[in-house]
Formats: sequence, C-alpha cells, structure tokens
Amino acid sequence: MLLLAVAGAAHGLTVTPIGPFCPFRSAACAENGPLGQAMGTLTQTKMPRFAAEMSRIQLEMQTGGAPDPSRVRVLADDLLEAEQEWRVMLTRMKMATDFQSREYFKMTSVWAERQGENLESIGIMMRWQAENMRAFANNEPPRPPPPGIDLAKLAEQQQRSGQQSMMAQISAASAVDSSPFTGNEAAFESPVVREEYEKLCRDHAGMIKLGESFGTFDAAGKIAFLDALEAVEERWDTFFARFALLGAINPDFEQQTSNFLESMGMPAGTFREVLAEAHSEMKREAEAAALAGA
Repeated sequence: MLLLAVAGAAHGLTVTPIGPFCPFRSAACAENGPLGQAMGTLTQTKMPRFAAEMSRIQLEMQTGGAPDPSRVRVLADDLLEAEQEWRVMLTRMKMATDFQSREYFKMTSVWAERQGENLESIGIMMRWQAENMRAFANNEPPRPPPPGIDLAKLAEQQQRSGQQSMMAQISAASAVDSSPFTGNEAAFESPVVREEYEKLCRDHAGMIKLGESFGTFDAAGKIAFLDALEAVEERWDTFFARFALLGAINPDFEQQTSNFLESMGMPAGTFREVLAEAHSEMKREAEAAALAGA
C-alpha cells in the first residue's frame, strides 16, 4: 500500500496504484462497503463541510464580526458527531478481519505519531474544540485544555513542520479516481507488456481478496502474506519505472496523487517510509501474538 517507485532522476518519485490509489479494494473498503461508505462520508462530506463553515466563522471574527451563536452551536454538534464516527471507524478498522482495513488504520496511526499526535489525542482535541464552541455559544468561559495535552507543544510542532493538524489534512485531502494508464499507451501494443500488466493486476487483486481473511491467519500466515504483498508492490515499482522513463503515465493520475500527498503534508519519500513502518509493526504484532500463545 502507498508504495512509491523510483522512476529515474528526470521523474523523481512516482506514486504507484497502491493504498488509497489502489483500484482493487476489499469488500469492506470498497466504495459501497461498510468501511468505504463510512470513510467517504466522514472524509469527503462531513469534515470538509465543517472545515468550510469553520473558515467562514474565523473570517468573520478576523474582520471584526461576531459569529451567530446558533451557527456555532450547530457546528459544535456537527464536530462531536464527526468525532464519534471517527472513533467508531478507527475501532472497526483496527479490529477488522480484513487486511486492507487494518493497513489503513496502521498507516493512519504511524502518520499521526510522526506528527506528534496519536489517534486518541486527535479525538480528545476534537471533543475539546466542540466543548469550547458550545461554551462560546452559551456565553460561558473557555474550557481548560484536556489533561495530558500540551497545546503549546502541539502548535510548535505544527508550525515547525509547516503542517496543519491531521484532521485538517484529512479534510483537505482530495480523492484519486483516475487510472495510472489509459490503455492506449504505445507500450501496451507489445503482447509481453500487456500480459505482464494484466498478470500484475490479477495477482494484486487476488492478494486484496485473500487479505479479507487476514485476521484469521496465524502469525506465520500473516507474515507470509505481508511478504507476498510487498513482492507485488516491488513489481509495481519495476513496471512503473519503465513507463515513467517513457513519460507514459496518465498525467491525471500523477496530478491527483500529487495533490493528495500535498494536502496530507506528506513528502513522497516519507510516504514510502510510513508504509514500511506500518508493515513492520504489523509483522511485530503477529510475532508478539505468536510468542504470547506459545
């Protein structure tokens, strides 16, 4: 998931169709699947709508206006609802039998930790923000920061890295719905290249399907699955490198994936590191479970 292919000095790092850019989705993570629907509603509808309304209120305050308390109260309710859905979604991803769901959770966790946050603190901050908005709407004093949350340190980390909070990044992230290839590229006129591509797609789709039972595998099975998936990702690296050198990757795909990474504040090289760390943690968890059961 989220693997990056080195495509030569002229092209730098090219994102391959893996992770959030993967056209092959498990039943749980498919657009019409339970997690897919929950994730889409939260990240593509509710959080962007909240962010837009929040920006309007902040602009009013900066220009000397006073926000309508009733609007702020509704916004606070919306934020609390989004936080509850965020918490439920993360729990379902963490506990899912499906590998792709667990992988998304693990990468989200790793990326949050790299930014000085964690998934629990994000929820706490969302609830605290909503409580303060309600206090404002009710003409009450601001609520004190939650225990264990250092607001000054968090603000310093975000300012130093030039990044927004993780929830702001998620709200700003744009969907990727284009294909890396149109199918009309000259290279596909070669039967050998087309067969290689079709076999790679079949193998990758098969891994995603097999991963729907990941949670039922024993430790050795989980580690073997991760090794096999990483081998598929390496094949994407090789395949993409050749097409990138020819300038034959769909420009729409390159632009959309670039926009996604930029909105997340995640450099391309970091993207690969986050993937590797997520997979390593999943292997360590499998090994620890095996030792505990021994």
